Amino acid sequence: MPDFTRYSLALLEGGQMLYCAGGGGLRPLWDALEKFQGRSGLILHDKVIGLAAAMLIVRSGIVVEIHTKVASRPAVDFLEKNGIILHAAEVAANILTRDQSAVCPGEIIALSCSNTDDFMKSIRAFLGSQAKGSH
Repeated sequence: MPDFTRYSLALLEGGQMLYCAGGGGLRPLWDALEKFQGRSGLILHDKVIGLAAAMLIVRSGIVVEIHTKVASRPAVDFLEKNGIILHAAEVAANILTRDQSAVCPGEIIALSCSNTDDFMKSIRAFLGSQAKGSH
C-alpha cells in the first residue's frame, strides 16, 4: 500500500520500488514517466490524480495500475476508458489548488484541450513556465 508520508509519488515494478519523489503538482509525475519511458506494466502510487495526470499516464503507456488518495471524476472516466486500473480512496468533481480556491491549472489545461497533441503542447509550456518561475 502507498506510504504518502514518505513520498508523493512512487513507481513500482514487480512489487519493488523503482522510483519515488516528493513534491506536488505534475512535475514529479512528468519526470518519472520520462525517466522510465519504454518500460511497461508499472504500478503508480500518486497522492492526487487529476485529468492532466491521467492523460500523461495513458500517453506514457508504462503504467497499468494506479493507487491514489484523490482522483477527479474526469480522470476516473478517462482512465477507465483507456483500460487503466485505478484505486482511489476518494473521487472529487475536480482537483483543486492547495488553498481550495480554484480548479488546479493542470486540470483546466486538460479539460480545455480537444486532443492529446494539443494537451501535450500546452502542458509542456505550462511545466516549462513553472520551472522558470521557481528558480
